[in-house]
Amino acid sequence: MIYLCDTKRHLICAPYSIPNLHIMAQELGINRCWFHKDHYDVPKRRIFEVAQKCQLVSSKTIATIVRKK
Repeated sequence: MIYLCDTKRHLICAPYSIPNLHIMAQELGINRCWFHKDHYDVPKRRIFEVAQKCQLVSSKTIATIVRKK
């Protein structure tokens, strides 16, 4: 699974699915309360740590991936 985030703290994964999002969050140690309908937000205090494990993409790319499902 590949983790993708943007500069606005939005976090998704590829392949994209809601079950995969929850698996990703568990692997990264992100609480379920950071889930927002179709993505996770990265907690501010953990952005640097989590971003190092992700590919940085544009917000538009994240929106495109999410809308395709």
